[in-house]
Amino acid sequence: MIKLPSFPLHGGCACGQVRYTLTAPPLCVYTCHCRACQTLTASAFSTNGPVRPETFEITKGELRHWVRTAEDSGNQIPQFVCPNCGVRIYTRPASGPTLTLRLGTLDNTSWLWPAAAIYLASAQPWVQMPHGTLRHDGAAPDFRVFIAHWQAMIES
Repeated sequence: MIKLPSFPLHGGCACGQVRYTLTAPPLCVYTCHCRACQTLTASAFSTNGPVRPETFEITKGELRHWVRTAEDSGNQIPQFVCPNCGVRIYTRPASGPTLTLRLGTLDNTSWLWPAAAIYLASAQPWVQMPHGTLRHDGAAPDFRVFIAHWQAMIES
């Protein structure tokens, strides 16, 4: 079981030029192991959480954006980053009412535990996902399944 921290939480970029507040937990937590996320994070994967826009507010600085084309779908995905250090704060999915927050930008990440992992076919061979994590070799088949699994993982 996952014990959520008290909200609001705060986060920001590496250089401190951009800060934000999150007033509610993400709808779920998942990792993405696609090659694009590996490149964009300069790491093995990104840790993400869909959040409702009304629960997220930039409190310091401004973001710039650029558009990435997803290799598998061709979808245009706006990437919102700090204009100074380039840290990606969130993306706006091609469909849906949420933002995808890069949860590693939170000040407190100790409570993050993935409910699911996507694009595991391109994961680094040494990556081991925790027991109980939903696993998909490609894109998420239905985020509602991830959300339900995350809700079941949260301590009430």
